[in-house]
Amino acid sequence: MNLEDHLYQLGLAAERFPKYLKGKVKGFLIPTPSNNPPSLRLSHRIIKGKRFTIHELISLHLQLCFVTYLAINFVIVFLTGTPLYLLAVSIPYFLYLRHFLIRYGNFLIEEKPYRIFYYGISAISFLAFLGYSLLELASPEIYHYYVYVGIIALAVLLFRHYFKATFGRDYTYGTVEEVKGDMVRVFIHDDMAANIKPGFYWLPAVEEAEPGRVVKVLVEDRTFRSARPVRILEVYLGQSSQSSTEPKEETE
Repeated sequence: MNLEDHLYQLGLAAERFPKYLKGKVKGFLIPTPSNNPPSLRLSHRIIKGKRFTIHELISLHLQLCFVTYLAINFVIVFLTGTPLYLLAVSIPYFLYLRHFLIRYGNFLIEEKPYRIFYYGISAISFLAFLGYSLLELASPEIYHYYVYVGIIALAVLLFRHYFKATFGRDYTYGTVEEVKGDMVRVFIHDDMAANIKPGFYWLPAVEEAEPGRVVKVLVEDRTFRSARPVRILEVYLGQSSQSSTEPKEETE
């Protein structure tokens, strides 16, 4: 390829770049649900070798994004104390969070609780860090800090109460993996509404609980800890799936 060809290709790329960039920006700001799941390489590496689904991968990705956001804000507030830096981090974070949930939220078993939780807790975190940085600029008395911490704690408790009252439930769904004597091994997905971690749990056996069947499981709530599965409430006959925990028609 001679110099003229190189220059032609360079000019063609320069001509197409604005349209390409416009499409990317539009796709980011105005996302649409995707038919293909995200790759999430970091989440794959963290839970490599474990039998989790795309639902768990997305949930872990959201957790990692939020923890990273908290860590960056913490560094900004306690090293620089500049509110503008918080805005510079928070605006891209909230745009990405919105983009990701709209784009891939349909791969979550129940999307709305995750969306409300991460929007809510992220907003509270942003306001907490922003308020603290503004408070630092005012150089107030020590009791002002105590009052401020109390306000943030109250906001967190109120949000927790709202979330539990709106989405909380004392049951979840799982898939029977193994039956051994009077116990069954059940796989339960990450379930924010029931506040339970994903994994395999041994529960007392019930009739019709056979490998592959979806079951409804009673969970015991624990303060400031994840809930604990207690026993099987129902067995859903004719349904065998580990990618969905929503029951279908026939029950026992």
